[in-house]
Amino acid sequence: MTVQTSPSRPPTKSVGAAFVGILLTLAIFATVMLSFLIAPLAVLLLAYLAFMMFRGRGKKRGPEPAPGSTPGAAPEAHRPTGHGFGSGASS
Repeated sequence: MTVQTSPSRPPTKSVGAAFVGILLTLAIFATVMLSFLIAPLAVLLLAYLAFMMFRGRGKKRGPEPAPGSTPGAAPEAHRPTGHGFGSGASS
């Protein structure tokens, strides 16, 4: 009868290697979770910047006539009335 003297289980990691493995796993987990949290904010920021760039700025008015100029020299630009929300006029 022969007896085999082999280890009952394969050799395991050292304590240092196990600690490095845990830190690497946590770093990967944190990176993935942060990317899921930051990505929607980045998309919203880019959409807001695109909105600000492409939104209409309304009709541009020509230069205002000088206070002492002749009335027929330049066509009168359409000016909104001084009432309504945001007009600056108090009632």
